[in-house]
Amino acid sequence: MKKWIILIFLIFSQMMLSQNLNEYRTLLKSGESSEKAAKDLIEKSTIAYKKTNKPLYAGFLAVGQFFMAKHIFNPLKKMKYFNDGKKTLEYAVKSDPGNLEIRLMRLITQEKAPRILGYTQNISEDRTFLTRAYKSTEDDDLKLYIKNYLKL
Repeated sequence: MKKWIILIFLIFSQMMLSQNLNEYRTLLKSGESSEKAAKDLIEKSTIAYKKTNKPLYAGFLAVGQFFMAKHIFNPLKKMKYFNDGKKTLEYAVKSDPGNLEIRLMRLITQEKAPRILGYTQNISEDRTFLTRAYKSTEDDDLKLYIKNYLKL
Protein backbone atom coordinates (compact mmCIF):
# COMPACT_ATOMS: atom_id res chain seq x y z
CA MET A 1 0.00 0.00 0.00
CA LYS A 2 2.82 2.37 0.89
CA LYS A 3 4.46 1.81 -2.51
CA TRP A 4 1.21 2.70 -4.29
CA ILE A 5 0.90 5.95 -2.39
CA ILE A 6 4.47 6.89 -3.29
CA LEU A 7 3.88 5.95 -6.94
CA ILE A 8 0.69 8.03 -7.11
CA PHE A 9 2.47 10.97 -5.48
CA LEU A 10 5.33 10.77 -7.99
CA ILE A 11 2.97 10.61 -10.95
CA PHE A 12 0.91 13.51 -9.63
CA SER A 13 3.96 15.70 -8.95
CA GLN A 14 5.33 14.96 -12.44
CA MET A 15 1.99 15.98 -13.99
CA MET A 16 1.98 19.21 -11.97
CA LEU A 17 5.53 20.06 -13.06
CA SER A 18 4.63 19.39 -16.69
CA GLN A 19 1.55 21.64 -16.50
CA ASN A 20 3.60 24.28 -14.72
CA LEU A 21 6.33 24.23 -17.40
CA ASN A 22 3.71 24.56 -20.13
CA GLU A 23 2.50 27.78 -18.51
CA TYR A 24 6.04 29.21 -18.45
CA ARG A 25 6.72 28.07 -22.00
CA THR A 26 3.53 29.76 -23.18
CA LEU A 27 4.65 32.99 -21.53
CA LEU A 28 8.04 32.60 -23.23
CA LYS A 29 6.38 32.35 -26.62
CA SER A 30 4.34 35.52 -26.13
CA GLY A 31 6.72 37.53 -23.93
CA GLU A 32 8.82 38.88 -26.76
CA SER A 33 5.84 40.63 -28.33
CA SER A 34 3.77 41.32 -25.20
CA GLU A 35 4.92 43.46 -22.30
CA LYS A 36 2.16 42.00 -20.13
CA ALA A 37 3.35 38.44 -20.81
CA ALA A 38 6.94 39.50 -20.04
CA LYS A 39 5.83 41.01 -16.72
CA ASP A 40 3.80 37.88 -15.91
CA LEU A 41 6.81 35.71 -16.70
CA ILE A 42 8.99 37.79 -14.37
CA GLU A 43 6.43 37.73 -11.59
CA LYS A 44 5.60 34.02 -11.78
CA SER A 45 9.19 32.86 -12.17
CA THR A 46 10.38 35.08 -9.31
CA ILE A 47 7.78 33.55 -7.01
CA ALA A 48 8.56 30.01 -8.21
CA TYR A 49 12.31 30.51 -7.82
CA LYS A 50 11.95 31.89 -4.28
CA LYS A 51 9.69 28.97 -3.42
CA THR A 52 11.71 26.13 -4.99
CA ASN A 53 15.22 27.54 -5.53
CA LYS A 54 15.34 25.68 -8.89
CA PRO A 55 17.70 27.23 -11.47
CA LEU A 56 15.17 26.57 -14.24
CA TYR A 57 12.92 29.27 -12.78
CA ALA A 58 15.89 31.64 -12.64
CA GLY A 59 16.27 30.95 -16.37
CA PHE A 60 12.64 31.87 -17.02
CA LEU A 61 13.12 35.01 -14.91
CA ALA A 62 16.17 35.96 -16.97
CA VAL A 63 14.30 35.62 -20.26
CA GLY A 64 11.49 37.76 -18.85
CA GLN A 65 14.08 40.42 -18.01
CA PHE A 66 15.46 40.26 -21.56
CA PHE A 67 11.94 40.66 -22.94
CA MET A 68 11.33 43.69 -20.73
CA ALA A 69 14.51 45.25 -22.13
CA LYS A 70 12.81 45.10 -25.53
CA HIS A 71 9.58 46.69 -24.28
CA ILE A 72 11.08 49.59 -22.30
CA PHE A 73 11.85 52.86 -24.09
CA ASN A 74 14.32 54.35 -21.57
CA PRO A 75 17.86 53.29 -22.61
CA LEU A 76 19.12 53.13 -19.02
CA LYS A 77 16.27 50.86 -17.98
CA LYS A 78 16.82 48.75 -21.10
CA MET A 79 20.45 48.18 -20.12
CA LYS A 80 19.48 47.43 -16.51
CA TYR A 81 16.95 44.79 -17.60
CA PHE A 82 19.45 43.34 -20.08
CA ASN A 83 22.31 43.18 -17.57
CA ASP A 84 20.05 41.75 -14.86
CA GLY A 85 18.83 39.11 -17.31
CA LYS A 86 22.38 38.26 -18.33
CA LYS A 87 23.49 37.92 -14.70
CA THR A 88 20.45 35.80 -13.79
CA LEU A 89 20.81 33.52 -16.81
CA GLU A 90 24.52 32.95 -16.22
CA TYR A 91 23.72 32.08 -12.60
CA ALA A 92 21.10 29.57 -13.79
CA VAL A 93 23.53 27.92 -16.22
CA LYS A 94 26.27 27.79 -13.59
CA SER A 95 23.85 26.28 -11.06
CA ASP A 96 22.58 23.59 -13.44
CA PRO A 97 24.93 23.30 -16.45
CA GLY A 98 23.31 20.08 -17.67
CA ASN A 99 19.82 21.54 -17.93
CA LEU A 100 18.82 21.52 -21.60
CA GLU A 101 16.10 24.13 -21.26
CA ILE A 102 18.36 26.66 -19.53
CA ARG A 103 21.08 26.13 -22.12
CA LEU A 104 18.49 26.56 -24.89
CA MET A 105 17.35 29.83 -23.30
CA ARG A 106 20.93 31.09 -23.27
CA LEU A 107 21.54 30.01 -26.86
CA ILE A 108 18.43 31.74 -28.18
CA THR A 109 19.13 34.86 -26.12
CA GLN A 110 22.71 35.14 -27.30
CA GLU A 111 21.75 34.56 -30.93
CA LYS A 112 19.06 37.25 -30.75
CA ALA A 113 20.98 39.80 -28.67
CA PRO A 114 22.53 42.68 -30.63
CA ARG A 115 26.22 41.88 -31.23
CA ILE A 116 27.22 45.27 -29.88
CA LEU A 117 26.16 44.15 -26.38
CA GLY A 118 28.84 41.46 -26.45
CA TYR A 119 26.70 38.63 -25.14
CA THR A 120 27.62 35.99 -27.71
CA GLN A 121 30.45 34.00 -26.12
CA ASN A 122 28.56 30.72 -25.52
CA ILE A 123 26.72 30.23 -28.81
CA SER A 124 28.87 27.44 -30.24
CA GLU A 125 29.27 25.75 -26.83
CA ASP A 126 25.50 25.68 -26.25
CA ARG A 127 24.75 24.53 -29.82
CA THR A 128 27.19 21.66 -29.45
CA PHE A 129 25.85 20.71 -26.02
CA LEU A 130 22.23 20.75 -27.18
CA THR A 131 22.98 18.82 -30.36
CA ARG A 132 24.62 16.05 -28.37
CA ALA A 133 22.25 15.93 -25.40
CA TYR A 134 18.73 16.68 -26.64
CA LYS A 135 17.91 13.04 -27.49
CA SER A 136 18.34 11.99 -23.86
CA THR A 137 15.54 14.15 -22.46
CA GLU A 138 12.22 12.55 -21.62
CA ASP A 139 10.43 15.86 -22.21
CA ASP A 140 9.08 15.31 -25.73
CA ASP A 141 7.99 18.95 -26.16
CA LEU A 142 11.47 20.21 -25.27
CA LYS A 143 13.11 17.58 -27.47
CA LEU A 144 10.98 18.60 -30.46
CA TYR A 145 11.57 22.31 -29.85
CA ILE A 146 15.35 21.84 -29.69
CA LYS A 147 15.33 19.64 -32.78
CA ASN A 148 13.33 22.24 -34.74
CA TYR A 149 15.30 25.21 -33.44
CA LEU A 150 18.65 23.62 -34.30
CA LYS A 151 17.22 22.28 -37.59
CA LEU A 152 18.37 18.72 -36.87
